Amino acid sequence: MRRLACTLLWIGFVTPVLAEDYNALFDEAAESIEWNFGEAWAYTETYANEEQSRVARFDPRQPEDERWTLVSIDGRKPTEAEITEFRSDKEDSDSTDSSNRLEIVGADTLELIEETDARWRFRFIPNEDEIDLVDNVDATVSIRKDGRWLEAIDLRNHSDIRPGFGTKIGTFLVHLEFAPAVVNGPIVPKTMRIQVSGRALLFIGFSETEHIEYSDFDYSGDEL
Repeated sequence: MRRLACTLLWIGFVTPVLAEDYNALFDEAAESIEWNFGEAWAYTETYANEEQSRVARFDPRQPEDERWTLVSIDGRKPTEAEITEFRSDKEDSDSTDSSNRLEIVGADTLELIEETDARWRFRFIPNEDEIDLVDNVDATVSIRKDGRWLEAIDLRNHSDIRPGFGTKIGTFLVHLEFAPAVVNGPIVPKTMRIQVSGRALLFIGFSETEHIEYSDFDYSGDEL
């Protein structure tokens, strides 16, 4: 009887999601992400690609041209030239397009593949013009039940992708991860990883990897 009462109580607090509501659920989860978190939060950005790794700190409380501090490059103290180049690159970058990454999710194709007490996990068909890309990629999205926020998006190819004549992509991987900045804080991007490798014109190899992590969030606004 006690177990039955607990079960009924759990059902009362968790609203079931029907198939026709998946699209709306994704829209709600996507809208929970705070892409402009830099307006009120200081944070550390760790970035790495094939050529370089760097750690930088952003603090919105500093003067506009001093908000970014390059902490290290490849584990060493950066030179003045590297600091100048880094700040110039940051001034030219525009983070407003970051939310466009979510457009790859075909929300109207969501299919529930796993449900636990903590999350829903769906497979989906990516929004892509290249049918070869869509056919050869496994794509999933996870949504947390507590607060209905977007937790992760993953795309990975299960066979070679041939986007055009003479080009073969052997590795295609996208991983986007989201979580609260701090306990009870806004949902923000935490990890972004993109990896693509293959061959072009049969003999030209290419490999590109970008890995970004955001951490050590410190609130700097008026009220949380």
